[in-house]
Amino acid sequence: MEMTVTIVTYLNIAVAVATVLGGAIAFRYGMNRSANEIQERVIHALQSEIQLLQDRVVALEKDNTRLSDIIALIRSALKQQGLSVTIDGEVISIHDTQGNSTHVTRIHGSNHNVVGQDEPVAGSKEL
Repeated sequence: MEMTVTIVTYLNIAVAVATVLGGAIAFRYGMNRSANEIQERVIHALQSEIQLLQDRVVALEKDNTRLSDIIALIRSALKQQGLSVTIDGEVISIHDTQGNSTHVTRIHGSNHNVVGQDEPVAGSKEL
């Protein structure tokens, strides 16, 4: 009888150890699976955002080209009227081709709103 109790005790210990090991393995598998699912969702979301940003860059490049064409057209029309427009970074200068006057305007801010009015250069006349 003593031998049976010892065998049952060892058998219970073995079952307990196997249960703990099985639980640990199942927990680890579940955690890895959850981490992989989360990683896949994050990758998908980031790929969607990258595609959205790429589409936005293409649209902005087209808009930039359109605006450059408009500026070139305006400059050409003003030149025919005797005015020369020079754009140097944030400074826009408008010169009378006869040299009578010059106006300088500075563009400020990220939305490129013109701040203030035209500022005549010393010794110049208004248009």
